Amino acid sequence: MTDLLQKKTLSLSPYVHRNGEGLYNPVSGVRLTDVSLPRIEAFAAGDDAALDDHTRARLEHARFLIDDVFAESRRFALFLVSLETSTVCNHRCDFCPVSVDPREAKVMSPELFERIVSEIAELATGRTVVFLNNYNEPTIDPHFEDRCRSLFARRLPVSLLTNASGLKPVLSRRLAERGKFRYLGINLPTLDPARYRELHGTRDLDRVVANVEALEGLDIAEEQAIVALGHEDDAHRRDVDALRTKFPGWNVRSFKIQSRAGQLGYTLPPAKKRLRGCDLMGSRPFEHLHVNATGTAVLCCQDYYEKWVVGDLNRESVADVMGGDRIAQMRRWAYGVEEAPDDFLCRRCEFALGE
Repeated sequence: MTDLLQKKTLSLSPYVHRNGEGLYNPVSGVRLTDVSLPRIEAFAAGDDAALDDHTRARLEHARFLIDDVFAESRRFALFLVSLETSTVCNHRCDFCPVSVDPREAKVMSPELFERIVSEIAELATGRTVVFLNNYNEPTIDPHFEDRCRSLFARRLPVSLLTNASGLKPVLSRRLAERGKFRYLGINLPTLDPARYRELHGTRDLDRVVANVEALEGLDIAEEQAIVALGHEDDAHRRDVDALRTKFPGWNVRSFKIQSRAGQLGYTLPPAKKRLRGCDLMGSRPFEHLHVNATGTAVLCCQDYYEKWVVGDLNRESVADVMGGDRIAQMRRWAYGVEEAPDDFLCRRCEFALGE
C-alpha cells in the first residue's frame, strides 16, 4: 500500500510539440520518433502495460512524462540567445517597426555584456548560439568588434544578421582572423536602387554590394546567406532571381515578410483562441533568451515594445530569469496550460501553435 501511495502520477507534458516528424520536447531538446503518441497517452490514462519500464524511464528522463506541470514550466534549455547590444539601426526597412517608431539610442555597457556572456557560457549546450541582433544593426555598436572577439574567445557560436552597410572589408578581415561566425546573414532584398530605397529607406545599396563582394573567399562563417524578404509577389521573385545571378556562391534565401505578431498590420493574422505552443525557430518561451541593450529580457523577439518583460539582467542572473516566475507563467499561457490574456503576444503571432 505504501508503494502505491508513493507512486508518481505521470502525464504527457503539455509543452510537447506534436507534428508529422513525431514529438519534440523544447524543455529537453529531445525529438521522439520511435514511440507513438497513442501509447504515451494510454499510459498517462492508467494503462501501465502501454509502455515497458525502459521506455517509461526514458520518456520521464527526457521530460515527455512529467508529474508537475507547474514545476515543468520553470525548466528550460538555452539554445538561442538574442543579445541586442545597441538599439540603433541605420536603415528604415518597411518590414520592421524601427521604420515607423525608432527607439532612443542605447548601448549595452561592456561590463554588463561580459557578465551576461559569462552566464550564458555556463548554461550553454551543444546547440547554443548567440545572435547579436534583434531590431538593431550590430555593426553600428561602437563595441561590435570587441563583442565578437569576446564571444569567439569563449568558443560560443555567434550568428550575425546584418544589412552589411557597416561590414567594411577591413573589419571583415579582422573578424575572420579572430574566429568564425556560425552563421552570417546579409539582409539584402533587391539589387534595384529605387526598390532598395523604398524597402530600406537608404541609398546604401552600392556600399552594401561592395561589402558583400569583399567577403568572397574570406573564411568568416560556417554558413552564409543573403536574406531576401518580400511579399512573395512577382517583384519579390524577380529580386531573388537577380540576387542569385549576382551572387552565385551565396545561398540566397527568400522569406515572406511577417507581421511581427500584429505590430505591422498589413499582414495581421487572426487572433488565436487556444494556444498550444511556439514554433519560431524552436520554442521561444523555453529555448530562447531575448535581451535588449539596457539588460531587459523579454519573452520573444516579436515584442518590439517590450510589453512582455520576463526579467532584468542588471539585477538578476540569466538562470534566475529563465527559471523565474514571470517567464514560467508566460510559458503556461503560450502552451494553453492557463488562459492567456486577450492581448497576449502569442495570440497574434504567425508562429504560435493553436487555433
